[in-house]
Amino acid sequence: MVADAAALIVFVLAGMRSHHEGTLVGVFMRNAVPLVCAWFVVAALFRTYRRAGLKVVFQTWIVAVPIGLIVRSLWVGSPQGSRVFVFLAVGLAFTLLFLMAGRGVIALATGRGYPQGRRTPGPRA
Repeated sequence: MVADAAALIVFVLAGMRSHHEGTLVGVFMRNAVPLVCAWFVVAALFRTYRRAGLKVVFQTWIVAVPIGLIVRSLWVGSPQGSRVFVFLAVGLAFTLLFLMAGRGVIALATGRGYPQGRRTPGPRA
C-alpha cells in the first residue's frame, strides 16, 4: 500500500519536473490528489490489498489511473482535445512502470514474490 502511494507520488513529481511546473504544494496537490484518491478508492472496491497476485494490481491500475488522470485534467483544464489520449497513454505507461518498480523493491527487500526454493540464498554466517 505504501509502495503504491510512493510510486504514484514519484510519478507526479517526475511529471512536474519534466514539465517544469516547479515544486509548489498547490501544483503537487492538484496533480497527486485525484490520482492517489482514485487508486485507493478503486483498490478498496477491488479489494486489492486483500487479494494476492499481480492480476488484481493490473485491474486496479487499468481502472484507477485513467479515472485519476481524467479527473486531474478536468480540474486543471489541460490537456484538452486529442492530447488527453496522449496524456492517458503516457500516464498509464509510467504509472505501471513506477508501480511495478516499487513492488519489485518491496519483493526483493522482503523475499516475498519468490517461488519456494527459487530464491538465491545469501551468504551464510
